[in-house]
Amino acid sequence: MKKVLISLVISLFLISNSFSETIILKCRKNLYKYVKDGNEIKTYSASGKKKDVWWEWPKIKVQDDNKHFLKFTDAEAIIDGFVVTEKFNLIKWNNGEAKNGRTIVDFKNKTYDGKAMTSKGIWKKKVKCKLQ
Repeated sequence: MKKVLISLVISLFLISNSFSETIILKCRKNLYKYVKDGNEIKTYSASGKKKDVWWEWPKIKVQDDNKHFLKFTDAEAIIDGFVVTEKFNLIKWNNGEAKNGRTIVDFKNKTYDGKAMTSKGIWKKKVKCKLQ
């Protein structure tokens, strides 16, 4: 009886984990994580320097997990399947700011596409990402 109960508990853990999906991409120096658990989708980012420190991404507000580098944000997040878009009017970091931009991470096609206006001019980046 004890073996039956133990196997039942173990199978429940395995079944519950089968409904979650995690994709981690490395796009140049930064990491992006897509986590789908049932109907809920959450996305995170980590710097290449601190790969173990994840924060919620897109950055739609200053909060505890991103206040070490983010001063202000006026942004919105759009999640459409495996494509995550961050659109912003203004983002201020510790070392600068960006206006009228967008960042798109496609977890299915493994691509990163970003564009914004900075004090140095137009910033653009298109990168093929690697699955981690």
